[in-house]
Amino acid sequence: MRPLPILLTRPRAASTTLAARLADTGATVLVSPLLEVSPMGALPAIPGGVLLTSPAAIDAWTAMGGAGAWPAWVVGPETARRAAAAGFDVRGVGADAAALAALVPEDAPPLVHLRGEVQRGDLAGDLRARGRAATDAVIYRQTALPLTAPACALLRAGPTLVPLYSPRTATIFGTECPAGALDHVRAVCLSRAVAEAAPVRPVAMAARPDGQAMESAIRKALAANGG
Repeated sequence: MRPLPILLTRPRAASTTLAARLADTGATVLVSPLLEVSPMGALPAIPGGVLLTSPAAIDAWTAMGGAGAWPAWVVGPETARRAAAAGFDVRGVGADAAALAALVPEDAPPLVHLRGEVQRGDLAGDLRARGRAATDAVIYRQTALPLTAPACALLRAGPTLVPLYSPRTATIFGTECPAGALDHVRAVCLSRAVAEAAPVRPVAMAARPDGQAMESAIRKALAANGG
């Protein structure tokens, strides 16, 4: 039996990378980003180190000419790999922002959270509440995009596996999904927060809120749903 088609809605670079990794499944993979990430503003002064909660921050940092082996505390192994490749000195990796706030040590230098203009929570504020020196700097915007016509056609045609990586993307997807096609959506969610924002009950959820666990959940969902 042919596996379900997969609709990837992450920003294009991340979706293209994941599509290549999923090529061995034999599934048809269609990319239709729901967010476009672009640098904004200017690079901030870094007083001692950085907080990175998304690979998008690294992309924006490098696109604007950022350099330097700054100490970095990051969320997730994917962000850690990308940060190290960009020259950052990765000192700690948390599963999510709450875990990251807990593991930043007392002797950490003053930190800047390099983030997008839309964020959940307040990592820098949480760190200040713990007695750490932390601020934030917005260096990229996340612009919502509509689903493409091929993506809408895929959803209308029949059951489709749809990985969802953030509450915002899940909300946008619920708005953009064609009328009558929600019954065809087989959502795979990164976390409980994403599942709560999704327009349908997910068929699977990642064991941890990171890219590796999400890929594993996608593969298991394919196998369980006709893959």
